[in-house]
Amino acid sequence: MEALMSGQCASQSLGPANQLFGLLVQTILAAQCTISPPDMWPKDYGPTALAQGLDEYDFVIVGAGSAGSVVANRLSENPEWKVLLLEAGGDPPIESEIPETFFTIQKTDADWENYVERTPHASRGSKDGGFWPRGRTLGGCGAINAMLYVRGNSRDYDSWEELGNPGWGWKEVLPYFKKSEDNQDEELLRRDGGKFHAKGGYLKVSNFEVEHPLADMLLSAFDDAGFERTKDVNGARQVGFGRLQGTIINGTRCSPAKAFLVPVKERPNLHVIKHAVVVTVEQDPSTKRFKYVNFLIDNKVLKVAHARREIILAAGAINTPHILQRSGIGPKSLLSSVNIPLVADLPVGENLQDHLFVPVLFKFHKSTAQNYNLQQELAKNMFQYIMTRSGPMAGHGVTSVTGFVNTRLPTDPFPDIEYHFFQFEKGSGKSVLFSDKVGYTEEISQSMLEAATEADVVMAITILLNPKSKGRVTLNTDDFNEFNPPKIVSGYLEHQDDVAGVLRGIRHIKKLLDTPTFNEHEGELHRIKIAECDQLPYDSDEYWECYARVMTLTLYHPVGTAKMGPDTDPEAVVDPRLRVKGMEGLRVVDGSVMPNIVSGNTNAPIMMIGEKASDMIKEDWGAEAKHTEL
Repeated sequence: MEALMSGQCASQSLGPANQLFGLLVQTILAAQCTISPPDMWPKDYGPTALAQGLDEYDFVIVGAGSAGSVVANRLSENPEWKVLLLEAGGDPPIESEIPETFFTIQKTDADWENYVERTPHASRGSKDGGFWPRGRTLGGCGAINAMLYVRGNSRDYDSWEELGNPGWGWKEVLPYFKKSEDNQDEELLRRDGGKFHAKGGYLKVSNFEVEHPLADMLLSAFDDAGFERTKDVNGARQVGFGRLQGTIINGTRCSPAKAFLVPVKERPNLHVIKHAVVVTVEQDPSTKRFKYVNFLIDNKVLKVAHARREIILAAGAINTPHILQRSGIGPKSLLSSVNIPLVADLPVGENLQDHLFVPVLFKFHKSTAQNYNLQQELAKNMFQYIMTRSGPMAGHGVTSVTGFVNTRLPTDPFPDIEYHFFQFEKGSGKSVLFSDKVGYTEEISQSMLEAATEADVVMAITILLNPKSKGRVTLNTDDFNEFNPPKIVSGYLEHQDDVAGVLRGIRHIKKLLDTPTFNEHEGELHRIKIAECDQLPYDSDEYWECYARVMTLTLYHPVGTAKMGPDTDPEAVVDPRLRVKGMEGLRVVDGSVMPNIVSGNTNAPIMMIGEKASDMIKEDWGAEAKHTEL
């Protein structure tokens, strides 16, 4: 500390000033350590497993993400069951806890960092192919996402039931959303009267308390344009523009791990092994029941976990099908091409659906915007945050502002387009961070930087909610190795109806350009330089189709690759109780099971799936539960 204070930036101190500066630094360091202390998270049982080996467990859960965290909590409620939870990552990084820094987690050790196959249909402006981050840490994607709490709508779930999945209709799933929820907005709870929201669950849901001037400006422009407003997209009517709630508490993220694992980390019948990468699952040769989970600890030591009752795959819509395929469960032709012995011929990895988005940039205050002093603002905001958990770092600007709209029929209560917003204050460098993380080409990145150099920028992203195009997750058949990453085909914009939907969404949000609020704030559309599109007539459908196919990105919502369905559905991988078809002792509990993607962000629905599946598992095994000691 003395060396730190001995610089020549000021006159020599007589002593007290240096002591005060030292106290300040010590206070900051101590406050930083309280944001995400290691002892907050469940203890890693890995070292014990390496030293003493593993006992047999009743349930082995693969993945401590949005569903796996829930299932681990709920199954370990029964003290007679031993539960092992395997997570490929470690504790969430400190950036996970701070709402404003969520975007910086991408392309780090807490991210699987997947890339999709190149296609002429979409993401042509992504230099390395479309980038699909996936959480590799306790809490999974719920520990690296934007914390937005959205459920979708009744039609989404009623359609699941209509496809032959009894018990998955809106009336049946709503109680499970409420079971998780501990909503902190007393006014919302009074207004709702218990119909859609609840208190007392593990998951903290509250308002983003930090407001941003550009957010207020957007809300005013929505009113000017005649856009319907809403106070609760998770209420009776999803359509409308307004502010979202988030999975946050006291200015910090409430990830699935914080919500569901931290409160029960002392349960003696729940073990969590971190840095455990699952390779395959296997049947017991004598019973044909799935019993063994083969995994690597720290990518070095191969261990085998034994499951007496069930193996539960909750590794997500990318890794779950990858594990199944490596284990011999998947399309026969795919497995035979890489010489994997066939266990079950099922369409694992098909039916991949995701919410793509296409951004447009609005510029504001071109004549008045002040340059954002990045270093000074970050220092000031970070100090406020670590001391009080408040200020700009406790939120994420305009990101909680959203809109749901039906661009075909405005009176329809079910939307086809969602909008999110991000802001790049003039000179802040945020556009550079964004372009770097999503992987845009130099041409696009430079054009976005030009906009954020001359004005404040709001990026409005048009999200296609119910895509008809579908992709797939497969093995790399050209160079198969069980440790290679999966091969992902996005399927984006292969169906022309999806292109038409995106174009309707872009034209709808452009209505803001004609509002008095935009005029007052010098709002204008920034034309991103794209050589191949600039040859087309500007603002034509041909131009915007080219633009959409170049600028396409993911909203991080892949689902559907282990589709839930009845025996009569040839595309189904699991039955309505999420058991892998024709297999014993193997269940899938994550976003993979969605038959169709929901009309909104997927984190809350996946936690709901975890809640409902936990009750199903308890129903299936409750009568057989016997006391066993760890």
